[in-house]
Amino acid sequence: AGYASQNVYLYAASEGLATVVCAMVDRDTLTKAMNLPAGQQIMYSQPIGYPAR
Repeated sequence: AGYASQNVYLYAASEGLATVVCAMVDRDTLTKAMNLPAGQQIMYSQPIGYPAR
């Protein structure tokens, strides 16, 4: 997961975007919303957006 997160950070930065890892996320609600099958789980979320100016 760390390598994937690092790649997201690097790509976002190269495109002028910002990102942050959110370890505290409502995993149950997000799992249901994404309709994840049994055996798959949410580890963290990493929203991406435009940085504050």
